[in-house]
Order: sequence, then C-alpha cells, then structure tokens
Amino acid sequence: MMTSQTAELRLTALTDIHQGLGAKMVPFAGYLMPVQYEGITVEHDTVRNKVGVFDVSHTGEFILKDREPSI
Repeated sequence: MMTSQTAELRLTALTDIHQGLGAKMVPFAGYLMPVQYEGITVEHDTVRNKVGVFDVSHTGEFILKDREPSI
C-alpha cells in the first residue's frame, strides 16, 4: 500500500509480488523493500533448514551513454 510517506520511494521489479505475498514493506536505501513475511522465527527456520532468497534488484543501476568512436 502506497502512502504519502512512501510515494517518493522507488519500487523494484518484484514489489508487486512481495506485496501480493503479504510482505511487510519498509523504506530501505530509497526503495520500498520487503522486510518480513510470516515472522522472524519462521523465516529464520526456513533459511536454516530450506532456502532463503534476497531481492537484489535494487542493488544495481546502469547508465548508458552514446559516445563518438575514438580514432
């Protein structure tokens, strides 16, 4: 849910999926990021005994510019 406080935050490609899965979303480094789903204990056990995934789609940015070829 976007509020006036989070309206200026950038969104990742996975924001809609995180929100659809019920993630608690918080501001992080200028982005709206998931911080928790079911709770710390459940998520800790899942990472320790199964697998955990971290959304890194906010960690990289490319700026492409045209330039003239050098002679």
